[in-house]
Amino acid sequence: MEKINGWTGSLGRIELPSGELTMVSSMDYAEDFIGGRLLGSRLYWDEIPVKTKALDPDNVLMFLPGPLTGTQAIGCSRWVITAKSPHSFPDQYGFGNGGGFFGAALKRSGFDGLIITGKAGKLSYILIENGKAEIKDAGGLGGLETEDTMTKLREQHGSDVRVVCIGPAGENLVRFAIARTDQGGTLSNGMGAVMGSKNVKAIVIKGGSKVPVAFPDKLSEVNKQIRFLRKGQNESLYLTEPMIQGIDKGKDTPCYACPGGCSRAYFKHTSGRDEIRKTCASSFVYTPWDQLYHGEATENPFLVTSLCDRLGVCTGEISNLISWLYECFKQGVLTEDETGLPLAKIGSLEFFEALVESILKQGGFGELLAQGTRRASIEKGKAAEEIGLARVAPSGYVNDSYGGRVFMTNALFYATEARNPIIQLHEFSFKLRIVFKFDDLHP
Repeated sequence: MEKINGWTGSLGRIELPSGELTMVSSMDYAEDFIGGRLLGSRLYWDEIPVKTKALDPDNVLMFLPGPLTGTQAIGCSRWVITAKSPHSFPDQYGFGNGGGFFGAALKRSGFDGLIITGKAGKLSYILIENGKAEIKDAGGLGGLETEDTMTKLREQHGSDVRVVCIGPAGENLVRFAIARTDQGGTLSNGMGAVMGSKNVKAIVIKGGSKVPVAFPDKLSEVNKQIRFLRKGQNESLYLTEPMIQGIDKGKDTPCYACPGGCSRAYFKHTSGRDEIRKTCASSFVYTPWDQLYHGEATENPFLVTSLCDRLGVCTGEISNLISWLYECFKQGVLTEDETGLPLAKIGSLEFFEALVESILKQGGFGELLAQGTRRASIEKGKAAEEIGLARVAPSGYVNDSYGGRVFMTNALFYATEARNPIIQLHEFSFKLRIVFKFDDLHP
């Protein structure tokens, strides 16, 4: 094969439960489908039967970086997990987007992506090393939180391995379970539940080869220009820090080949917990309820976000559920007796811990909550469904974030995206906010 730059030339197909690895040429797709989410969309179309349900063994789980991931190109750490999503309503195409170092490690291990089919006979993890795949027993990892899972796998396979894993929520097939990776990275849209449905607790990668680029000198020049243009941005204020009590910021923790500048960093809590956190949207999962209940900001938003990440549940969907429960309780549609939850204490740590425990155990009302806001609201009748639709779209995603009625330029994203297109929306909304603010100051 002639030398390929950016691409490795191969997709790894892993059949479960045998763990047999076969190599598929990625060059059949490279010319038309650049990589990452675009390649995942094409593979989804080819691989997944229409009638397959998200949690069926026939669903196909794909891990896909892009051609620049693993090179020294600045800001190219991103990668996706693609599968039929159990969070969407009904089950449909979905993806989770992650950063950290896993995507780069996957490329540097010799793969343009992994395609996982079938289901392991018992809880397992997949070890990728030197272009080979091995199915390993994960019985000792069952029920562990995500952070503990990654720690144990690093202890066993070396501190330099890169891991994506699930927590108890993924194992219990909570429809909005996340997958978790390093640098505080989480991949939503129910991808953790799909991993759990295949009995895959984690994927561990040891990758050391380089990803070739055609013009390394020119890439170096481009990187240098980007750093120059970003000068001073890494010193920007962490706007969400004042809203989270009881934490001290430590060192920045940028993802692979990233110059930094976002709010991803180590944060130490008064409890002694030291975690990587990106204190943007995730910090708001409980902030409105915390302030409403206590009359001021407390440390609860940090604690509940930490709990979500460790258990492996999506902070965005948890926020949707809380909003739905709050409004249903206020309007008399749901009661504390019916739900088994202290709904009058929404905003307290007591309520949140009871909520996630109910979802994980899936007993009684918790079994319904584990289906997510859209499905739960439909099950509880017309009034509950209407309350839910005030917050989420019919597909199950947040209805109002940066919507087309507020930012007309975002209307196209809402019409064409399969899920809440938050990253694309920021590209417009932040710039427009700055322009409007400038006009206010200079009429």
